Amino acid sequence: MRTPPGMTMMLERTRLKVLLASLVCLFLLQIDTARAGQAYFSGYVGTLPSSPENLARTYFNRPEVQRLIHTLEQGPIAEREAEERLAGTDTKLADLTRMRLVAVERGRVSIAFADFTAADMRLIHEVAARYVPSLVAEYVSRAPELARILSHYPLASVSRKRLAFALLAGVSLNWDGLRLLSDLGDRKPRLVQGPGWRYSFWASADTPGYSYKGYYWGSSTFPADSINLKPPLDFSFSSFGDPFSDPRMNFPDLFELQPKDMTPQVRKAAKALGLRNDSVLGNTVNDVIGLDRAHGIGAMLFAMRHGARDAAGICATLPHGEHDACRGSLSLLTAAGYIREVRPGSFVLLVPVFDLQDKALANAALALSREAMTVWLNKNYSSIRRDLSGLTALREGVPYPALFTQIWHELFGLTTRELVKGGLIEDPYGPGVAWKGSIPAVWRTAVFGRPYS
Repeated sequence: MRTPPGMTMMLERTRLKVLLASLVCLFLLQIDTARAGQAYFSGYVGTLPSSPENLARTYFNRPEVQRLIHTLEQGPIAEREAEERLAGTDTKLADLTRMRLVAVERGRVSIAFADFTAADMRLIHEVAARYVPSLVAEYVSRAPELARILSHYPLASVSRKRLAFALLAGVSLNWDGLRLLSDLGDRKPRLVQGPGWRYSFWASADTPGYSYKGYYWGSSTFPADSINLKPPLDFSFSSFGDPFSDPRMNFPDLFELQPKDMTPQVRKAAKALGLRNDSVLGNTVNDVIGLDRAHGIGAMLFAMRHGARDAAGICATLPHGEHDACRGSLSLLTAAGYIREVRPGSFVLLVPVFDLQDKALANAALALSREAMTVWLNKNYSSIRRDLSGLTALREGVPYPALFTQIWHELFGLTTRELVKGGLIEDPYGPGVAWKGSIPAVWRTAVFGRPYS
């Protein structure tokens, strides 16, 4: 996963309106509100449904629901009073219990989700500032071993710090961090789920003066879970970034972006390639690059991962019928910063592409990172829990492990910013990055499995 589609002070991701059913999202969203100090819907973690009636945010953003939640932050109220507050609106109390926004027990209604007030967020920020330096220190102590592991990646054109960003900030602290916390029993999110989708969510209040720039806690991935193309891809596109990186000029986001949301350079290349109306997932989106081009673009990037450099060799890997689009795709990949033309007709890869041959490298890097997280959690989880014992949702009966998804995002988000400052991973705002604020990666499904929620 605040843009967790991971974070506060962020812009809503345009692409999610299109790819809602097709991305596994771990992110945070900023929702503008006129009520200073009140919580706004911050983010989802998981696979989202396409129908608005199954999205918690649909209900949370209604004025009557926000007023009710604000009241519940002061303590539970009678069920009859809650129903009276919702009378004459589009919202029923049953909607809110189904979405796990509230709980009804013995005639009383209380908050049932990870809801953080402004006071809660100030406390979390204070706690994060105290504890994160020691987590960063765990990574610093392992930097030489990480460098040794990453030295085995065969392409010198892909920066080792960029590899480290994708593996640590993207996969490990985010996806594997959530998995680790669940394995340890430290994280047990309350899930809303149905056929083909399941997610947790939270809301948090803004704290003026606190910036989430450089919190690299948001990711989007396609394909994800059972949602795929036909014929299915056996690889995925991911983007990892902070709340200010939207709209991202990388895949999978770029497949469905409207031209107006593209940078001039990318828009020019996309139009030269040819925009189309995309309905491969059932919802027609006009004038986009299109998800159906994922087959060809992926094939080109994997060919380059295995050493192809000249245009002819790269284009030879394309599926039947896509060779004519190869030159246009090369121009698009160049504009988006995935590749660079080093001389006419010759290209080098710039972004992490992980194929089966890289699984040992990836496993070693993730194991090193998991060791760092485990050592740190063993030392600090109980103390952090004690220091956060005054959180509003805890007082209202929401178990601490059900809150820890958001708390972990705050902790690891700050960690990623500090790892960038320390030079251990690439700075997505650095001069060599074409997609300011985010880093992409392409990976064979068997290398990482599915993003964890």
